[in-house]
Amino acid sequence: MSLAAETRAAVRARPWLLRALRAGVVNYTAAAEALDVEGDTDSIATALRRFADDLSPGESSDRDVTVRMRSGVGLAGVDVDDGESASNDTETLLSVGDAAIVTADGSLTAIVVAGDVDSAALAVDVERLAAENVVVDAAGVAGDELVVVVPRRDGANALRLVESALESVPS
Repeated sequence: MSLAAETRAAVRARPWLLRALRAGVVNYTAAAEALDVEGDTDSIATALRRFADDLSPGESSDRDVTVRMRSGVGLAGVDVDDGESASNDTETLLSVGDAAIVTADGSLTAIVVAGDVDSAALAVDVERLAAENVVVDAAGVAGDELVVVVPRRDGANALRLVESALESVPS
């Protein structure tokens, strides 16, 4: 594998570095020294510069979404035979395996985004919440709905952060 190909592979293994290259905010020499690539630092830095030049700019697109907050959600078991939550008077917001986030008297808050959502939107939302030290207890996306579950005390802040993050989802 050539030095350029090895450098590109090392960058792709670090999504944060790929985003930084796309944004044009990388110290190429420092990044070259941090990568586990055999070769001269200056040559690796040059390979990084060329890679950055080949990347398309990180543009975001407007998304048609509705964001709402559901307080008091909790974790419940799901009957794996019929897929229903343990109680019939609750709505399941998110389920994985035999666990579900349901509208019950719980200690969590769900941020529910309906509309033009996908895994990229979920990734940006979770990353933005992590950057603000908001714990994400559960998250998922399917069809035209995305759900992020956080502790109740972080609900209002998480709502604002998710709305803000959705403005920067790459197209």
